[in-house]
Amino acid sequence: MNDLSEVRQRREALLRAIASIEAALAAPASDVRWPEGLGSALSGLRTTFEQHVVETEAADGILAQVRERAPRLSNQIDQLVGEHVSITAGIEHLIDRLDHAPTERTAEETANIREQALRLLTAIVRHRHLGADLLYEAYNVDVGGPG
Repeated sequence: MNDLSEVRQRREALLRAIASIEAALAAPASDVRWPEGLGSALSGLRTTFEQHVVETEAADGILAQVRERAPRLSNQIDQLVGEHVSITAGIEHLIDRLDHAPTERTAEETANIREQALRLLTAIVRHRHLGADLLYEAYNVDVGGPG
């Protein structure tokens, strides 16, 4: 199995990216730099999540290792892989929306962007929980919290 410290490091990087999005969302939306701050945080999240997908789905990645060790968990693995696709699409859609948002945003547009970002964060948090549950089921090792 991959070194658990590597798995924990990836999980912590994703958690930091989530916190960055939360901080950007909490900033005053009336600030003209609000979309820029959120866009920057989303770019960081995209990079972190892309790395997560590449490393976990690699031929020798943790998902392949779990599938070999515990084939009974294949459905959960397939669910995680499917979530990789939908979360990546969600990140891209939100970045695109920010890139094409009018300079003068309405309160409704800002609220809609915030809501979309919150749904994305919820999906990522659920994904992290499913991943932690999968590893616990396969290896009886808790990777859910700091190390």
